[in-house]
Amino acid sequence: MLAVSIVLFFICVFLSMMMALFDQDKKSDTKTLSTLQWLSYSLYGLSSLGIIVWSYTSFNIQSSNIWIAILLMVAYSLVYFIFAYKIPRRFANKNTEKIGFLTKLAGFISTLFSWISWLFSFETEIEDETVSEEDIRELINTGSEIEQPQKEFIENVFELDDTSVEEICTHRSKVITLDLDQSIDEWKQIIHDNRHTFYPICGKDDDDIIGVLDTRDYFRIDGELNQDIIINKAVDKPFFVAENTKADTCFHEMKNRKTYFAIVLDEYGGMTGIITLHDIIETLLGEMNEVDDEIPPVEIQRIDDNQWYILGSADLEEVQEALNIELPIDEYETFSGYALSQLGRIPDDGTQLEIDLDTMIINVREIKNHRIGQTIVYIKEKEKEENEKS
Repeated sequence: MLAVSIVLFFICVFLSMMMALFDQDKKSDTKTLSTLQWLSYSLYGLSSLGIIVWSYTSFNIQSSNIWIAILLMVAYSLVYFIFAYKIPRRFANKNTEKIGFLTKLAGFISTLFSWISWLFSFETEIEDETVSEEDIRELINTGSEIEQPQKEFIENVFELDDTSVEEICTHRSKVITLDLDQSIDEWKQIIHDNRHTFYPICGKDDDDIIGVLDTRDYFRIDGELNQDIIINKAVDKPFFVAENTKADTCFHEMKNRKTYFAIVLDEYGGMTGIITLHDIIETLLGEMNEVDDEIPPVEIQRIDDNQWYILGSADLEEVQEALNIELPIDEYETFSGYALSQLGRIPDDGTQLEIDLDTMIINVREIKNHRIGQTIVYIKEKEKEENEKS
């Protein structure tokens, strides 16, 4: 071990002389100089370690006498500084012409070690080129030049593969469907009233989706219409996706199939809802209003002191607050759900009826898809007076 340390010591002497020569030449290769410095410091560390190991093994130094090894280290450092650094550099500065040829050897050593270093770092450099999602998130959070809309877009891109289609689809309660047992005139009326591009066609029930009507093809049909002609010319085979499918996977599948519309199914094969490419793009870009989007209707509107216009989709708690009447808000979410529970049956589409309650009279003006639409509510005077007194 001592012999190795001595050899390393003399190599350090040589490297110190080379560094002195490169320091004198202003045109010298800085890369070679850096390599020589790195080699010199590395060899100094190795030789110092060799001295410590040699002192432990030769003099049987115990752990309690560690200070002896420290003194040896300090002494070696002084010897190194004087005889392997200062004196060789001074000698090189005074004899530049005599030993100048050694700079070529130093250049060769530098090139050799550069190649060795490149071989060992090649695999690491390849791995370092891989940028993780966390790296990009950290970059956009700390980057002052990235504007907020751009940050939100990048965040949405990453969240797309964590979002299921169930989270962003249109729920089945809001899906307008066409039934096989309906007449052509009923289909025409539904299409006219809702103005959607696609309509799922149901067979025996709402979970039995047999096709999707594309109104663009529907309006191109010439001549007299019947169900068979419409199904043959304007109805496409439905594309189904599971409700736990990730949004980015669904997007790529829909793009590959060149379809805009998909039916979302639950684990039992029932319809959860529908999803379109527009829904997925909105997840990335935020809410977008379509050209034919209508202004959302007012769900609760006062007509006079005792009369209100209320849509069945209105939140029951908001109805309670507006009418100042106690309603079972813990049992029902919408006014339609509450009214149907008081009626005790599911009314047929297109019918009008009146529900007479203790506190109010609900005049149902519209039934669509077995759900209550528009209503006129009359507050009974007795109930109103009791509420005003309380």
